[in-house]
Amino acid sequence: MAGRQGRTGLMVIRVWVDAGPGAGIRARITRSVDLKAGDTSVAYARSVEDVATAVQSWLDAFVAAAGATRPPEANGDRYP
Repeated sequence: MAGRQGRTGLMVIRVWVDAGPGAGIRARITRSVDLKAGDTSVAYARSVEDVATAVQSWLDAFVAAAGATRPPEANGDRYP
């Protein structure tokens, strides 16, 4: 990909397990749809489903901000 110009996004997910009975996961999600713009946001999640939703939302925002179109998907609402 050398020499390619375009938008670069970043998402970092830090996950840990809560201690105690009925412990679940927690996640800190740091994301940016355009690193050059310097805009980042931080969110927190308490379940696998919440993390998956955050990833899907970030991908949708990245694709929309880049002016790209999503490829046809085999399973409807997931990225390949």
